[in-house]
Amino acid sequence: MQTSVDGILNQRIKLEQPKDGYRVAVDTVLLAGSVAARAGDKILDLGCGVGGALLALACRIPKTSITGIEIQDDLVKLCRSNIQRNFLDADLKVELGDATKLPPEMSGYFDHVMMNPPYHDTARHDTSPNRNKRISNAEEDEGDLEKWISSAVTALKPGGAITLIHRADRMNEILRLLSGSAKDILVKPIFPKEGAVPKRVVVRAFMGNAGGIRTLSPFVLHNMDGSYSEAADGILRHMEAVPFV
Repeated sequence: MQTSVDGILNQRIKLEQPKDGYRVAVDTVLLAGSVAARAGDKILDLGCGVGGALLALACRIPKTSITGIEIQDDLVKLCRSNIQRNFLDADLKVELGDATKLPPEMSGYFDHVMMNPPYHDTARHDTSPNRNKRISNAEEDEGDLEKWISSAVTALKPGGAITLIHRADRMNEILRLLSGSAKDILVKPIFPKEGAVPKRVVVRAFMGNAGGIRTLSPFVLHNMDGSYSEAADGILRHMEAVPFV
């Protein structure tokens, strides 16, 4: 596997990642910026890849304990190397495993679960010939998203929260899958630019709290000239949190 070492968060974090395949992108940092964690919290990153989201979150909120789980052995090795490469004030580790089949000791253990699950339904989308990218981006079986969400719910303590980023056109499916367990769900649409159709959505769901489903003001990534908006620049370069208002 050919790799490159790239920087995120204005070069605060250095990541070794495959040159060909799934690569850390804006979605990764938006996910890390959306988790409402505090120092001392325990966080699980389902499908952590090379560790982009868990490292970005640890950089933004020190003194957290973050565990990543990743099914691809080569990415686990890169993630472990990336944890060692970046000297962060947090307890970080990664385990080889299936995000939809967590070990019993993870049940009811975490304050937060974050995830950037495979986006594409293989029945409706062409998949990449690259194995690494295909596993990261495409669901393997019907019902995969349900398995990811069920796994996240199982891993949470009572009152814990799931934070996920996904395609906006699957929002209704996500809300349906969460509604059986979560009683307070916040939806943050991500607009490529003002007036455009949202491509992504960030969902934060709290277990056991009665608050219903609330759609928040959209988050706009780019100005009309293609540059990052002031809010996006603050998150992608300066470790600010995504505003859930």
